This record gives sequence, structure tokens and C-alpha cells, in this order.
Amino acid sequence: EVHAPTPPRSEQVTEKSSIQNNLLIYSGQIIRGKGVDVLLRALTHVKSDFKCLIFGDGGHRPYCEALCRDLGLADRVQFKGYVSQDELQTYYSQARLMVVSSVWPEPFGAVGLEGMHHALPVVAFDAGGIKEWLIDGYNGFLVPWMDEQTYAARVDELLRDKSLAERMGACGRHLANDMFNFSNYVDGLENMFDRVIKHQKKS
Repeated sequence: EVHAPTPPRSEQVTEKSSIQNNLLIYSGQIIRGKGVDVLLRALTHVKSDFKCLIFGDGGHRPYCEALCRDLGLADRVQFKGYVSQDELQTYYSQARLMVVSSVWPEPFGAVGLEGMHHALPVVAFDAGGIKEWLIDGYNGFLVPWMDEQTYAARVDELLRDKSLAERMGACGRHLANDMFNFSNYVDGLENMFDRVIKHQKKS
């Protein structure tokens, strides 16, 4: 029985900005397995205009930055490194969608919940526990593992169709607030521990 850790959200989530653009957000570690290199290759197939901001750091960043240049994406993809949560909120409010590119078996992939809390649809590979919160066609798109062409097509679809992106983003926010909130997380742990204690007493 796994209870995905959901931190308390004391901060006020910034409402979506009136700025309309084709901004993609990646937030997370830049290490092997997080698939930033796979994301970059997929982005070469995206036909719509876009700008992708990559937040985070890690040992794979130099390789990915060089790959970005080699793929001709340097004018559309920026590596921003670490930024404060307050600054990240502003970028979330301006983005069209969140990209999650993990290709290793993620235990859960909680970073996607951040995008959902900000009403961003998510595009991710079907890796590990991501399917626990990403419902294909509801709050984003769950793409077959390592399928770069389909990943690009799904990103393109959300970039072209603003109403679809907004609808999926709203569904994601509802799902995050309803199922993946701190109160439910604590209740679930307490219920689990209570069952274990009762079972031990009977033994």
C-alpha cells in the first residue's frame, strides 16, 4: 500500500495569467532517467511555435545543453537552473502546459501535481507511477514509453487547441485538489496505521 507524499500547500496558487503564449514548463532534476534528452529530441518534431523553459539542475545538464544546441533548439529552449518557488509560480501562471519526460520507472512523479495545481495539462511518458495521477485524455496525455513522435504530436495538439488545454488544465486542478491534497494524505496514513495496529492486536 503506497501513499504518495503530498506536501501541505500553504502558499496561494497564482491564477492563470491573461498572457497567451505557447510556453512549456519542465521542472525537476536533470539527471539520467528524467529524460530531458528524450524531451529535447521530441521537441524537434513539434510543428507549432513554442518556448520551453527547463528548471532544475543535475549532472546530466551539460550534456543536455550541448544536445539542445546540436538539435538547433537553442532559440526555443532555455535552461534556467534553480529558481525560487515564488518565481516558479509566475512561470506556471503564464504557461500553456507542463512536460514530464521521465523514462525510468517513477515511483510517483509528484512534480506533475505542481502543474495540475496550476491548471496546466501534462504530457508525460507512461513510466512507473505516473499513470496514478495522469489520466490520458482527461488532464493531459499519457504517451507510450519513449515514443518521441507521439509525445511531440500531443504537445502540438495542446499548443494548437487553447480550449482543449484549458479544459484539461481545469480537470487536472480539480483532480489534484480532490484526490491529492495534504488532508487526504494524512487521513490515508492514519487509516493505514490504524488497520495495522488492529491487525497486530488480533494476532
